[in-house]
Amino acid sequence: MSKRIEYIIDDIKEQYLEKDNNIPWIIGFSGGKDSTVVLTLVWRALLAIREEQGNNTLARQVYVVNNDTLVENPIITDYIVEVMDCIRAAAIEQKLPINVQTTVPKLEDSFWISFLGKGYPVPNNTFRWCTDRLKIHPMNKYTLDTIKNNGEIVLLLGVRKAESIYRANNIRAREIEGKILTHHN
Repeated sequence: MSKRIEYIIDDIKEQYLEKDNNIPWIIGFSGGKDSTVVLTLVWRALLAIREEQGNNTLARQVYVVNNDTLVENPIITDYIVEVMDCIRAAAIEQKLPINVQTTVPKLEDSFWISFLGKGYPVPNNTFRWCTDRLKIHPMNKYTLDTIKNNGEIVLLLGVRKAESIYRANNIRAREIEGKILTHHN
């Protein structure tokens, strides 16, 4: 394993072991490259913590949350369900504090109710009503419910600065020098 990855895992271990009343972590998981890397790094960190300090140190809950838009290609949907089941089974088998959850849009926000029932046009580059209703709102609801039950959360998202100039600028604008985590409203 490269030194860079080892340093990242060490940072994750340090944050996980932080004395903060075990604020739960939520990993937004799509099954893509970015979220898979985040989950893999957290998983490796948890295994390393157990190996170094024992099971009692794995007190913080980690929620792996996938959002099902209910309009994905059935082959992709089946694949993601299978992946989530594998994550769930492996977490249980390895006795890791990882819980797997899936969110879905509210019925009144679903694609077919909005498109056929409310007469919304097919989403396009200038009117992307579906992203908020099908992805962002369900995840926000899950996040806010978890905050309500725990006081606060740490949300782990995989994003790449190199994906676009806009993304890089957005990430840089939120960074706090000397801090690994940044506050988000």
